[in-house]
Amino acid sequence: MTSRADLAILGFLTEAVTLGLLGRDDFPAEAERQAARDLTSAAAVGALTVAVGDRCPLDGIAKAHDHVDAGGRHGRILVTVPG
Repeated sequence: MTSRADLAILGFLTEAVTLGLLGRDDFPAEAERQAARDLTSAAAVGALTVAVGDRCPLDGIAKAHDHVDAGGRHGRILVTVPG
């Protein structure tokens, strides 16, 4: 999976900077479960919001991926799953 991060490059040019990145697979399973619980609790009380840019049905998932890959989007793409 590829992710994009925007960085202020000027600081990297003028300072000795070490950049280390962590992914979810760098943490124990219980830490990941606790993080999910904490995020769910924060969302339940309105302390966490996610900007939804576009919505697409599950059968349009390829189009959603293309949209993300094109960049320049605002908000997350919400994939709706039939219930």
